[in-house]
Amino acid sequence: MLYKIIITKDGKHKKLIYEGEDKKHAKKKYFTIKDKNKVLTPKTTNAYKKTKPVIYELLLLKEKEENDPKFYTKDSLGRNVEVNVKSDKWTILHKVEYFYEEKFTVFGYDKRMETKEIIKLILLRRHKGILLKQVNYVVNKVLIHQDGEFDIITCKTKSDAKKLYTTLRNFYESNDKMKNILFTGLVSKRNRTELYKKIVEKTGWSINKVYRSSTRA
Repeated sequence: MLYKIIITKDGKHKKLIYEGEDKKHAKKKYFTIKDKNKVLTPKTTNAYKKTKPVIYELLLLKEKEENDPKFYTKDSLGRNVEVNVKSDKWTILHKVEYFYEEKFTVFGYDKRMETKEIIKLILLRRHKGILLKQVNYVVNKVLIHQDGEFDIITCKTKSDAKKLYTTLRNFYESNDKMKNILFTGLVSKRNRTELYKKIVEKTGWSINKVYRSSTRA
């Protein structure tokens, strides 16, 4: 009897984690992966060609037999819904949503960053003396202001920007030693024109790019 652990993307096979005959090992590996799957900002949007929602899942499968029980999950209304894999060769034993860490484009940096890197390299950047920092967001961009300058973190969508902002704020609020950061939320409409001008001056972007609320980057 063969067992298999896979990750799917929107219901399609993405990655094979394990395949073998040891059921005990397969179950242990599946639940270990499930328990260790902790991320700060989960990737919920795919940006290939255009931005759209994406769902990843972790599945433990076994070779299909005639009398295998059906596998059910709950839909958004709490109803039991039967779930099948597209292949007739496999039966689902366990299934759970799987999370990848989202990566963001930060102006002035060559590589895209995960949330933990943004926290370490930008939010917690050291300065001489006491420095008050500010974090806010506008359209799909999160801004971290400090030392007379600001960093621009571009997200795929407006909701992704709000989600990153909230993650950074939650990190700050859970750290009692940090007292010098102000989280001021969404930039008000009356303050956006001046901010947009500063972003254009800093980046050289067109004003249309600054206004853009979604990106594939």
